[in-house]
Amino acid sequence: MVSIPQDAMNLLNDPKSIRVLGTKTEEGNIHIIQAGSIKAINPQTIIIGAILMKNASKNLETMKKKNELASILVSKETASYEVKVSIKDYQTSGPIFDKLNEEIKKIGLAARGVWILEPKEVWNQSASYEAGKRIA
Repeated sequence: MVSIPQDAMNLLNDPKSIRVLGTKTEEGNIHIIQAGSIKAINPQTIIIGAILMKNASKNLETMKKKNELASILVSKETASYEVKVSIKDYQTSGPIFDKLNEEIKKIGLAARGVWILEPKEVWNQSASYEAGKRIA
């Protein structure tokens, strides 16, 4: 487990950032979606609300069984970070699930569950000379 650096944490929790989840199908095909519910609840935990993500959730289930890493890309303006994550859990109740649903209810959505992810690597992918550098 690694801790997400503060700059990447800030971007993951910025509602104006673009957050993208990359998963893999059973056949090995890449599946990428934009997921606005991605957030870092602490430096060692990222969550994603399963709101509309049927294919991505299926992929996460399969990847969890195979102990494979998913990838999250978060960007805003020229700042960008990739976080490679392991899939820890899927919850359909509890405080994390309840808090997420409370937040997204404001925009007329509801999650059927929440994915709990653990960061394994953090990479700077910003438009700078630091691009491609592992930072955690």
